[in-house]
Amino acid sequence: MEALLLDLALGAYLIATLAAGVTLLQPNLKATRLGVLALVAGFMLGSVVLLVRSLRLGALVLSGGAEQVALFSWLVVGIYLVVQLRSRLAALAGLVGPIGFIGALAALGSSEQPVDVPELLRSPWLPVHITLAVVGDAAFALAGLVSAIYLWQERQLKARATGKALARLPSLETLDRLSFRLLAWGFLTLTLSIMAGALWAELAHGRMLNWEPRTIWTVVVWLVYALLLHGRASVGWGGRRAARLTIVGFCVLAVSLVGVRLLAPGSHSGAYG
Repeated sequence: MEALLLDLALGAYLIATLAAGVTLLQPNLKATRLGVLALVAGFMLGSVVLLVRSLRLGALVLSGGAEQVALFSWLVVGIYLVVQLRSRLAALAGLVGPIGFIGALAALGSSEQPVDVPELLRSPWLPVHITLAVVGDAAFALAGLVSAIYLWQERQLKARATGKALARLPSLETLDRLSFRLLAWGFLTLTLSIMAGALWAELAHGRMLNWEPRTIWTVVVWLVYALLLHGRASVGWGGRRAARLTIVGFCVLAVSLVGVRLLAPGSHSGAYG
């Protein structure tokens, strides 16, 4: 049953991507609605799979890299759908659709089976810590995508280019404001994740911080986004500079997620790591 639901989710995300491409080439209200509905369908199907697997395991499914990729992609789609309710960002569906597709594919093709969760890992603070971290990562990723669209649109406008794709995008001011909101929400959830992780570590190991590579990089990421938000709120950073720094921030985040996990995972390399 799970495989069937994931197959349907893959099809839904593929439809969403194609519909978004049609919308960019030829503005079409029906194609726009089809793309959004397909993303909603993929998100709901992924939600059912996540719920079923978690109920079977007795805890949130985060036992390995593939499961975390699936959760991350699912959250990116979910956050985008919330944003889409208030902002005209149908063009972004062409980028969000493939992300959802990769997440569903990771869940479908994963050979990792849910394992029995050790008693030490059944503390409610651990899934709270990981879930908040992944929510923050998803918000930062979406902010990076919005910033990339901002830079592309600004370049097109400076070149006095015209096209149907530009007509389908929000204004630069709207994109800049949306990126700031996503950064703020991502920073909030990342901060709460660090606090929950420190509390769990204290209860489980008797110490709040373990200065391994993953922890150090998490602090680095937190500082990068703290500096970026301070610059935007107090110094007046915005526009092109803020967009570029947002993309740089996500690159730092990507290094912490992928590079550290592969090269120096530490205690985060095991289940729920």
